[in-house]
Amino acid sequence: MIKRDILKKIELFLKTDDILLFYWARQVWKTSLMKYIMEHFFKENSIFIDLEKWSNLDLLNKWWDIFIEYLKSYYEWNEKKKITVFIDEIQYLKNPTSFLKYVHDNYENIKFIISWSSTLEIRWKLKDSLVWRMIKFDILPLSFKEFLIFKEKENLSKLVWKKINLDIINEEIHFFYEEYIKFWWYPKIVLSNNIDVKKEYLKQIYNTYIEKDIKDIWKINEVEKFNKLIKILANQSWNLLNISELANTVWVTIKTVNNWLFLLENTFVIKLISPFSTNKRWELTKMPKIFFIDNGIRNHIDENFNIYWDNFETSIFNYINNSYLTEKINFYRTQDKKEIDFILNWIPYEVKLNYNYKKLTALEFFEKKYKQLWNVITLNKQTKESKYNIYYPWEI
Repeated sequence: MIKRDILKKIELFLKTDDILLFYWARQVWKTSLMKYIMEHFFKENSIFIDLEKWSNLDLLNKWWDIFIEYLKSYYEWNEKKKITVFIDEIQYLKNPTSFLKYVHDNYENIKFIISWSSTLEIRWKLKDSLVWRMIKFDILPLSFKEFLIFKEKENLSKLVWKKINLDIINEEIHFFYEEYIKFWWYPKIVLSNNIDVKKEYLKQIYNTYIEKDIKDIWKINEVEKFNKLIKILANQSWNLLNISELANTVWVTIKTVNNWLFLLENTFVIKLISPFSTNKRWELTKMPKIFFIDNGIRNHIDENFNIYWDNFETSIFNYINNSYLTEKINFYRTQDKKEIDFILNWIPYEVKLNYNYKKLTALEFFEKKYKQLWNVITLNKQTKESKYNIYYPWEI
């Protein structure tokens, strides 16, 4: 288990009375993160409860008072000394809101740190009564810096963090970033050095996640059309999303497409980002861009693991998102189709797999209008002077 970047934010709340909720899709190491926190911050008077075990689930569903008595019996009970209770996959509880509220309000010495694997279930099962009692944390997939640590390249990871630019270092980092684009971040995939094994792992993860956690649990009836939609979305990752066109192509209603998109976004398969605008009404009514949250799964669906500009741009989105570089990511597009790939805190970034130092009209238009410096992110940099700031992905 590596020390995740998000831990810096989490540490601020470890000693408060708040319930801490970690959520995201499966396989992002929520469980490992909880165990890391338990080991390094709560060595004494802490308990880990896995609700995928039937006996634990039954206990918390039916006998809350017996659960409290269990804590009193097996742990050093002192109303002034906290017991930290870690509950993994709390969405399995019939009524997690009632359980958490009851214990939190009646036993001030019990602190909860819990995990959840679906934002849809959070919307349905967690009621407003918990709003002021809970702090939520997105536990995102590995950042590139964390990916390097997992590859036992901690020295490179530190250099990425410090943004040190040396040609020999960048050459080695470049090698690992290409792997990051192709196969992404799942632990088994990162650790394997066999490409065929990596691809088979991705296949298994996709089949299990899409079929078990999405199709079956959320009762998708038109399976073939749903599969076709996912295939189209994978091919269009980085592109503008035209709902009407999707509905016509898949032969379903616009309402169905919107429902499926909502489902895919809330089960952490895709992410929609809105256009940059100083007019909020305009921003909310124009077409969004779609990105797959996992580049490896996207490449598996698209049946293409070569590095092209589309999956490179998807990797940049995820690099920004997973590194917590900003809380808001937008893109820029004018009516006459001047387009900039990303706007981060008003600063424009254009993504070019190979940049030939040509003039970029959209960046210059944006700079003139908003007085912001322009930037280019590329995987293949040339040694040449340019009026733009040119970065490798790991330099931004």
